[in-house]
Amino acid sequence: MNTTTARSRKASANKVLSILEKDEAEDVTILDLDQLLVRFSNISGSNYTPDSLNTYKSRIKSAIDDFKNYLDNPMSFRPSIQASGRKSSERPKSVNATDSKSLDEAPQKIFANFSAAPPTSVSILPIPIRPDLTIQVQGLPYDLTPAEANKIANVIRAMASTD
Repeated sequence: MNTTTARSRKASANKVLSILEKDEAEDVTILDLDQLLVRFSNISGSNYTPDSLNTYKSRIKSAIDDFKNYLDNPMSFRPSIQASGRKSSERPKSVNATDSKSLDEAPQKIFANFSAAPPTSVSILPIPIRPDLTIQVQGLPYDLTPAEANKIANVIRAMASTD
């Protein structure tokens, strides 16, 4: 399993399961995930978008399903991950922020390969990077310069695993 996938599942599980009482957390395999996410949404939902909550639900469901499969047969366990259906030639083309075209067009080009265009006036920018993973970037200024964008991109590049 990709390290990033494992980390995102762990982070989602930690956040959602943190609302459980000690006795409820003793056996996560019997949890009603729909009910748990409703509780989580009621307690912390104002901090998350509906899409984020759905992503959390998907990640925790995958993590618990894998855990159940491991318990059933540890010797033959393989984590369930959704392979990308995309071929290398179908990857979205990157957008060069220094092109002569307006920077305002860059997000539209990036999202042209995905089903939904980005919202034009929100502070959270969802970026689908895999079929089963969408990240969110928050706090970007609307007047972001190419130099600032490169600085942010370099920080993200430094986080990439080389496995």
